[in-house]
Amino acid sequence: MEKVTKPCKPDNKRFIFTEGINYFTTGETSIWGTGDNETLELLEKEEIKGKWLNLAAGDGRYNLNLLKKADFVVASDIDESALSKLYHTTPEKYRARLETKVFDVTKSFPFDNASFDGIFCAGIFHLFSRDIFRKIFHEMDRILKSNGKIIIDFATDIKRVSPNGKLIVFGDEPQYTLEEAKELLKEVFKEYKIRIQELHVFEEEFKAASPPYKFSCKGVLLVAVK
Repeated sequence: MEKVTKPCKPDNKRFIFTEGINYFTTGETSIWGTGDNETLELLEKEEIKGKWLNLAAGDGRYNLNLLKKADFVVASDIDESALSKLYHTTPEKYRARLETKVFDVTKSFPFDNASFDGIFCAGIFHLFSRDIFRKIFHEMDRILKSNGKIIIDFATDIKRVSPNGKLIVFGDEPQYTLEEAKELLKEVFKEYKIRIQELHVFEEEFKAASPPYKFSCKGVLLVAVK
């Protein structure tokens, strides 16, 4: 994969929640840090095998964790520069089992029915309304095999504070509470076998975000089997 440095401009009205940056100026690690400890622990313990889709993978915060366990991973995002960084920072020994795919999660997914054994997604669903989330779920359900697994890290009670002390909100994001997110996930995944784990308060400073901000949230970890 060639290095893609052209920024993908954000457009909140079209649900394009990108940073608008060249990811090759942001260093080797993800701009979102190494990941939430509880999510990392779950990925370490959970059975992950076969072909997996990393939905809204960004610049690869959790992608290597999936590659170390799955047989094959398709990392997807709307931002080609982020995926390009993800690919080029992946150790060469894993690249034969990695594919990148650029698409909009709010549209039809470019995959056949029942083509994945698992789907992972973190750090994006809290930005979508209930109706948009249900639409995304139907596409995930369509491409997931019977007995396939979905793992979701769903942030709630989010607070972003810019360096000048102002609160940052992206478009018309719903700003879910912990209870609202749990109710939504239980409703949408009512035909699945689910496990829900509440995340502890997470705080971090994202200096490479555009604009930079201090971030805090609660959250939900969902494991759902079809």
